[in-house]
Formats: sequence, C-alpha cells, structure tokens
Amino acid sequence: MICLTFLTYERLAIAKRCLESVGKNLKCSEELWLHIADDGSSQEYRDELLDLAHQYYGDNVSATNSDRRGYGGNYNAATAITHRIADLILPLEDDWEMQREFDLTPIANVLRAGLFGCVRMGYIGYTGELRATFRWAENMHWLELDPESSEPHVFSGGPRLETVEWERAVGLWPEGLEQGKTEMDIAWRPASKYKVAWPVELIRPSIGDVFSHIGGEKASIEGLRTAVPA
Repeated sequence: MICLTFLTYERLAIAKRCLESVGKNLKCSEELWLHIADDGSSQEYRDELLDLAHQYYGDNVSATNSDRRGYGGNYNAATAITHRIADLILPLEDDWEMQREFDLTPIANVLRAGLFGCVRMGYIGYTGELRATFRWAENMHWLELDPESSEPHVFSGGPRLETVEWERAVGLWPEGLEQGKTEMDIAWRPASKYKVAWPVELIRPSIGDVFSHIGGEKASIEGLRTAVPA
C-alpha cells in the first residue's frame, strides 16, 4: 500500500485546492491511502478535508491531530499511524499543487526493489555542489544523489516517495522548531542523504512540472537555486 500523508494546518482554501489536484492527477497501479496529518486545526477544518478525501479515496482515509506540536510533531504523529498502513509513504505539505497527471508506479517499483529509499518529486534546489550518478531501472535512467555532496539538501522536505524502512532509519523529527529549521535538522542527518534519487526521465528538475509549490515563501526563505531545465 502507498499512503499519501497530507501535512496541514488552518489554511482551508489552499489545502483543498492542493488536495483536490492530487486526487485528480496522482495515478498508480495499486490502491492509494490518504492520511490527513493536521497540527491542531479546528474539527470543522479537519472534517472539510476528510470529506474531500473520501470523495477520492473512499474508505482508505485516516487522520491525526498533533495539537500544535509543530511540523516535526505533526510528521511524527502521522508516522505512528501510516507506518502500520503502508510500506511506501508520500509526505505532502498542503501547499504543493499537482500540475498534471503522474503515475507513481515506476517509482514504487524501484523503491520496493531496494535500489533507493527515497525518490524526490518536487524540484531540485542547491546552494552548494550537488552531485549524482546515473542508475538504470524500470527501463529508464535515474539520478542517485551523492550523499557526500557539499549541498546539505540531498533529502528535501518537498513531495517525495519513501520506504517506511528509510523513514525509520532517518528517525523521529525534532519537535517545536520552525519548518525550515526542522528540515535542516533532517537534511544534516547522515541517514537522510543515502539512497536518495531523482526520477530524471519522469520529472523535470525545475519548479512546476508535476508539483508546484504555491505557498510563496519556502523557496525564498531557504535561498535555494532551482536547476535550469535542459
């Protein structure tokens, strides 16, 4: 089973827009599960998102409320549930909108084959040197990101598909920190840098190909350069 973990807090219009885009565009050869990971919004807020989730995923829906424990606490509360539901997890913040149809099947296949532990699907950004090696699987090329790169963002907090085994190796996320500091804590953990890949034949490394970040703040705060598309 693949579980989408939708990380959210109190911005209903944008969250519904993004959740609906995923429901319409994300495809796979197997059933998907949707988990609403909410960090203490009102019950009415969760109910609205749950109603929308049921429209696309039927009974394959669950939810947690981390009661304002922050980004890391919200993630941790979700994994306590999702790791019992699925073997692959797609963490997705509530301000990433899908721009086109996309089939997860080849990414799920390479992860289950053990070639990678995490495949990124947002965009590639870097402030230092980010190296990669070509790998061949599923009749296509993949880029395995070098864990020894000087760029700390080998892992990224953007959309990605991960194995539960890889997530457990990275460990619980720190709680009570701002989102950017939380992601940086994870990015510096050695386990988060290994077996991370980019699906170079499936998604262009620039913003807006499959998932577009519409929150308007994250990329500018981190100061990341996006890759220039070929």
